[in-house]
Amino acid sequence: MDKLIKALCTLAKDNAHVSMLSRTHGQPASPTTLGKEMSVFAVRLSRERQAISQVEIMGKFAGAVGNYPQFCLFYAGYAKIWCSRTLRETKGAYEGKDGFEWQQVHLYQPCVINLINKKTPSFRTPTSLYHHQQQQRFSNACFQISRRESVLKKVVKMSKDDSREYELSSLTALSPLDGRYWGKVKDLAPYMSEYGLIYFRVLVEIKWLLKLSQIPEVTEVPNFSEEAQSFLQGLIDGFSMDDALEVKNIEKVTNHDVKAVEYFLKQKCQSQPEIAKVLEFFHFACTSEDINNLAHALMLKEAINNVMFPVMDKLIKALCTLAKDNAHVSMLSRTHGQPASPTTLGKEMSVFAVRLSRERQAISQVEIMGKFAEFVTSLGLSFNPYVTQIETHDYMATLFYAFIRFNNILIDFDRDLWGYISLAYFKQITKAGEIGSSTMPHKVNPIDFENSEGNLGKANEDLSFLSMKLPISRWQRDLTDSTVLRNMGGGLGHSLLAYKSALQGIGKLQVNEARLSDDLNHAWEVLAEPIQTVMRRYGVPEPYEKLKELTRGKTVNNESIREFILGLELPEEAKANLLKLTPHSYVGAAVELARNVDAAVNLVNGKKEMIGSVSFRFVVSFKCDPSVTWKGSAVFRSLLLELVIAN
Repeated sequence: MDKLIKALCTLAKDNAHVSMLSRTHGQPASPTTLGKEMSVFAVRLSRERQAISQVEIMGKFAGAVGNYPQFCLFYAGYAKIWCSRTLRETKGAYEGKDGFEWQQVHLYQPCVINLINKKTPSFRTPTSLYHHQQQQRFSNACFQISRRESVLKKVVKMSKDDSREYELSSLTALSPLDGRYWGKVKDLAPYMSEYGLIYFRVLVEIKWLLKLSQIPEVTEVPNFSEEAQSFLQGLIDGFSMDDALEVKNIEKVTNHDVKAVEYFLKQKCQSQPEIAKVLEFFHFACTSEDINNLAHALMLKEAINNVMFPVMDKLIKALCTLAKDNAHVSMLSRTHGQPASPTTLGKEMSVFAVRLSRERQAISQVEIMGKFAEFVTSLGLSFNPYVTQIETHDYMATLFYAFIRFNNILIDFDRDLWGYISLAYFKQITKAGEIGSSTMPHKVNPIDFENSEGNLGKANEDLSFLSMKLPISRWQRDLTDSTVLRNMGGGLGHSLLAYKSALQGIGKLQVNEARLSDDLNHAWEVLAEPIQTVMRRYGVPEPYEKLKELTRGKTVNNESIREFILGLELPEEAKANLLKLTPHSYVGAAVELARNVDAAVNLVNGKKEMIGSVSFRFVVSFKCDPSVTWKGSAVFRSLLLELVIAN
């Protein structure tokens, strides 16, 4: 940053007298100097650089907080503390003494830290510390602070003295995708990495040469023999990491990545007699964008089909299994965080399965496009003739927004599962040796769903930026998309990591039916909904108000509900049906929806068995009462409720 600001200052001073016509709204305006305009940027950047330097880097850790900017952290370091009876050297006061638990010492550290941060040279201990034993604990707290300061000093000194060149590894990678999480996302690397980009450039260049050999009008490139075709295909199939490194070495000379691929292919093909005669037809009549847009399209197509879709399908299948296995497990639903009409655990899982399936299908229907005459279609891509000098990337925006929708649904799922685990609706299966909390041994944290949620948020930010940036290019083209396109792997990588984390979390779930049942047993008030709906059907006045008086803010149980129903002026059959209701049984069509989740997922893919079968089931099961006038949805709903109750 400082080098950049200094360069601008130099540019400003060197051109202080160079007059220049300014422009406002793109039109000529009052003159200025080139130096002055550069100085504006230098000063603006300098202000923000200064603002960055003044931000306090904070931490929450008693004993690791203080004011030592030279060590790049803020931590404690005042060595002497006045106690009420004696002056104690922090280290000497407690050196060699044992017998006090860390938890006891920890209680006094915040007090010490606050005093040190205020640079208080001395203070008196509270009356509560007059006891000798408590003073020893207090001194121990001071010693802990001093010891941490010493360790931090050593760490900082080591880092300053260490002049090693850091090699790229899982420990030095700037992105956690290439470091900590590499094992979970490495399947994307053959497609979305620099290696993948070079590979697909090689593929496109070779396929274009083969296409030229098949066009009769291009007499300069005759039809290749099977041997020559096999040689070229072998370059594609056998493209190795060493080949990619060779391309990168050529690029160091050419300073042009696509030209480096062309030179690489010419070198490789010199030994093949037929191809050696037409080496100059590699990259014939092409721009770099002709090659790049197809390479990027193929990267996305292959990565999504071979890596993303299989994991997305596993996730949807896991949710379908969870839904079917728990189709009958009744659960108290919550709206606004408050108890509401019961559902089943299976039905709630089926909702996510179907929602995700819809978006997965939407992703599969996005046309992956390319610009390069109709040669594009031979690569399995859609030809887009309406372009500037680049493919407009509109399909990429559509594709990435479809992934964002899929990811948003999964965030919704992750948060719901997090909440259900908090409510103890699920237990988490543990593995021997795993630790949930560094200080609280009893905890088993929902880390998989938290990891999934966090990575989905990061993925969506990356994909959203790509979607907004890539369709915009100045006039017929600018080069800003080139560097941005290299970041596509990040959005997909964080998405893939999130999907795998969610799958891992689902695999650890164990339904706690006892807890679910207990919640329902204490929520008889949720039956107010069906009761007041049936009351409406039979003309009982003020049904809602009567149930409100019975339930709101009061403890409602089986007996109070039973007593209320028996006191209603309803037909005996209607009363009998209402008396059969329990919070466990009042789940409507939830069981059926969960059972049919596979059909619903198929429906998303174009099949229609689900709607037909469910609709038919309701129609044939419905017994019409000719004496009832069907007016409004409330009456119809009451009849459906009675149908559910009766069956």
